[in-house]
Parts: sequence; structure tokens; C-alpha cells
Amino acid sequence: MGEILYMLRLKLVFACMMELSKFPLDSQVCTMEIASFSKTMKELKLSWKSDMPIKMYKNMRMPQFEMEKIVPTTCQESFQIGNYSCLVAEFHMRRAIGFHLVQSYLPTILIVVISWVSFWMDVDSVPGRTTLGVTTLLTVSSKSSGIQAGLPQVSYVKAIDVWMGACTAFVFCALLEFTFVNYLWRRRPQVELRSRGGSNGTCLAERYAHITTYAHPQKSTGAPVPSPTEVKITPAGGSAVVTTPGSAAPGGSDVHKSATSPGHEDTSHMTAQFVRAIKQSNKIKARQIDEYCRGLFPLLFGLFNIFYWCYYML
Repeated sequence: MGEILYMLRLKLVFACMMELSKFPLDSQVCTMEIASFSKTMKELKLSWKSDMPIKMYKNMRMPQFEMEKIVPTTCQESFQIGNYSCLVAEFHMRRAIGFHLVQSYLPTILIVVISWVSFWMDVDSVPGRTTLGVTTLLTVSSKSSGIQAGLPQVSYVKAIDVWMGACTAFVFCALLEFTFVNYLWRRRPQVELRSRGGSNGTCLAERYAHITTYAHPQKSTGAPVPSPTEVKITPAGGSAVVTTPGSAAPGGSDVHKSATSPGHEDTSHMTAQFVRAIKQSNKIKARQIDEYCRGLFPLLFGLFNIFYWCYYML
């Protein structure tokens, strides 16, 4: 009947340039082109069969991709010496997410959640909270390095980079929150008392001052030089004690003249209460920040998950 049956078996390895901006939630379209090399369209014209042009093996499985569909099309290559017929097969593939869910997403989610345990720990447990924060931060960093080691070096940001960067930021913010809370918890208030009559302030430490005054000798009159007078302000009792070493009591002891200062005692008592109130206020603020972060961090992480999966999956 003038028909020739020509059969040829070829084993080929094709390369596909992939777009990895949505890795590992990406879909790829890889093409296979078959074209004539020496015969133009006047001599040879290639076309697909009308019934099942491309057949795939039923039990064929790929480790990273799932075959969605195969689209057979035709093309035409134009050169200076003529036009050549060609065939194109488009393989639409979607990357299997199961491996990356188990190896990348679930472990990092658990690490971020573990970093929030520090919000329920007491502020005084500095070694425990510090160890937890640093350990989770290093774990996320090592996990990110392991993922990047198996990927090609591309110049754009991938979806997995956004995920790992966000997880690292959440863990780092949890550690930073503990640093700020611990600073509030341990901060000592610097309180100064201001006198009503003057502008110069009197620090609390001046209550413990030791003041010694001496009388100047009278050289012109030749009068005897009085002994030095020592004035001490005791921190506990709030009384001023004037001591003259030269004078003695009948019983053989020195004569002490004490003068109580009720105003100074009231000021010291009020200052101590004020310092305790400030310390208590700082501790209350630290606990409130921890309670606030307990709800804020999960909310922000949940919103990030919704935005991430909706943006890269749709």
C-alpha cells in the first residue's frame, strides 16, 4: 500500500529549568521537544496521534513530583534555509509536599511553640529561660542551614526562606522579650528627695553621711581652742548625735547630746515605702508583659501561617 513502518527506540535524559520562587509549594511545567534536523516541512511533517499520543507507565512514581497532566502540542522552527516541523510535550507536575511537611514545616512549628514555654516560666528562672531561648534559636538556624544545603544557589527568595526567616524571628523575639522583662524585674529605682526650700536635691545616701566640724583657733585673743565637735546622722533611728570628746559625764563617760528630727524620720519612711512601691510596680509590669505575650505571639504566628499558605498555595 506504499506505507513504511519505521520504529526506533531512544533513551534520553532531559533537563528542566525550574522556577523555585515558591519552593516547596511550587508547580513546574517541563517540556520535551522533538524536531526534524535535516528535512524541511516540504519533506517531513511531524504530528501526534489522535488517540493517546503519549502513554505513561501506570505504576511510574516520582519521589518529589506528582504528574498532573501531559499536553501534546506542535511547533514550527524557522531558519534561513526553511521551516522545520517539531513536536512539544508539556509535563505539568506538582511537587509532593509530604516530605517537606515532615522534615521542614512541622519541626520548625514545634520549635517555635517550645520557645513560648518561657512565657509561663517565672522571671527569676534566668538560666532556664535563657537556655530555652538560645537552644531553640540555634536549632532553627541549623535546620535552615540543612535545608539550604540541598537546594541550588538562586538569586531570588524562595518560600522556604520566608518560612525559616519568620520562625527565626519569632524565636528571637521570644528571647528578646525575656531580656526586657528580666531588666524590668531587676531594675533598681534611682530615687532622689528634693527639698522644698531649695533647688538642690539630697540623695538618699546622704542619710548615712558622717560630718565632722572643727572650730578655728583664735590667734589674736589667745583664747583656748575648743575641741572638735563630731556630728553623726544615724541611718536607722533618724536622730542627730552631737559628741564632744573633751567633755565627760560624772560617771566617767562622754556626754552625748541627742536631738531627734521627726521630719527626717518621716522622710526616710516615706522614701522606703516609695522604693518598695516602685519595685513592686516593676514586677507587676514584667508579669503583665509575659501574660500579654502569651496571647500575642500565638496570634501573630497563626496570622502568618494563614497568609503564608494562602499566598503560596493559591
